[in-house]
Amino acid sequence: MTISNSPNKSQFIHPKEQAKAAWAGAFWKVVSCACFAGINGIVRALSGGAGLDWEIPPLPSHMMLFFQNLLGAIFLLPLLWTKQISLKPKYLSLHSFRILTAVAGIYFWYLALESMPIAQAVSLSFLGPIFTVIAARFFLQEYFTQYKVISIGLSFVGAFLITRPDRALWVGDTVQWAAFFPLCSALLLAINKLTTRKLASKGEPASLLALYLLIFMTPLSFFYALADWIMPSEQHMIWLVALGLLSAVAHMAFSKAYALAEVGFLTPFGFSKFFLSAALGFFAFHEFPEEWSMWFGTLIIFASILLLHKDSELVKSRKK
Repeated sequence: MTISNSPNKSQFIHPKEQAKAAWAGAFWKVVSCACFAGINGIVRALSGGAGLDWEIPPLPSHMMLFFQNLLGAIFLLPLLWTKQISLKPKYLSLHSFRILTAVAGIYFWYLALESMPIAQAVSLSFLGPIFTVIAARFFLQEYFTQYKVISIGLSFVGAFLITRPDRALWVGDTVQWAAFFPLCSALLLAINKLTTRKLASKGEPASLLALYLLIFMTPLSFFYALADWIMPSEQHMIWLVALGLLSAVAHMAFSKAYALAEVGFLTPFGFSKFFLSAALGFFAFHEFPEEWSMWFGTLIIFASILLLHKDSELVKSRKK
């Protein structure tokens, strides 16, 4: 079973269709953020980090990562037949690099969720888009218009006002080493995003990118899981199945988003993960930032998204 490796169709479509594709990419980006917010909540609860009074013992991060990959891959296996996907990658080195960065990035992220509230961990992860946007300019040659640069800058300012990562790194004179877990995760996942975009530009479809990631991450994460293995209970398995389902949808939506739109355009929409994660943290674990700067930062991020829309309209009018 094989799949064709056609060129990137976005190079041949009309500017109006390109703008539609970009906003469709934004939609899928938000869908992926919603799924990842759900994953964050399940991981925080199952790891024992939220301090919930559950009758089931906490699970190690390695095990949750393994089951997330295994069950997510099982949910995506029908794609092997319905879309005639081959398990022999055409770009082996790029796919391997993408898988390695994903495993390491998610592992550091799970450690972060064990060590700090969801909103705080997500706040530090917002440093990731800085790595992504800068690297995309140099390695993917993505063009930044004036509006796009201002929009991305405003979104970073808004995220900083909302989350204040400078406060999360220090408590008094003590450095919080756990704060570096989401920073390491952000760097690795930023590299992963660029690799995803590179593969998508070579014609690799979203379904193949998601399936490869989950299938080939499973054996790698299994070796990590063996170090702290405990037998999951029936209650554990209910949440682990939910984790796998959310993972399958999240990776499909994530890959589809980066196949449709540029990294720079999608960056501000990634901040929806903060609001969704913070809302989940509040309702499930009573964790929510209440400073006035959060609301001010929200308005700034909304303004940055409006600027992106203005930029797409200008680009479309120039190419008519």
